[in-house]
Amino acid sequence: MKRTFVLGAVCLAALLAIPATARADHRRPRWSFGFGFGCDGPYFSAGYSGGYQPVYRPSCPPVVRHVHSRTPYYRQVWVAPVYERVVVGYDHCGRPIFRTVQVSCGHYETVLAGYRCECGHNF
Repeated sequence: MKRTFVLGAVCLAALLAIPATARADHRRPRWSFGFGFGCDGPYFSAGYSGGYQPVYRPSCPPVVRHVHSRTPYYRQVWVAPVYERVVVGYDHCGRPIFRTVQVSCGHYETVLAGYRCECGHNF
């Protein structure tokens, strides 16, 4: 009895060690079985096929990891013109004459407005 179990185990191990492409006979029907571990756990399949048919097993779905990264965003800001009062001369009594002069003209400036996540969440 022990010899029968050992011989059966050796034959089964030999069959499992041969690649499936070497065992596949494309011209005649055959019995087939398979087992393994997939995304949903272990599986076992057995059946009778009329010829060689490739077995399709869907691969595991990719793991999606949500990574937050801070992305700066900028805004255009209006900078008003700058005026100063300067002395342009003196009157006949010696008092200064003032005039308002534009020192720098108004312009738009790009400034950092904040940070946001690439997925849309604000920090």
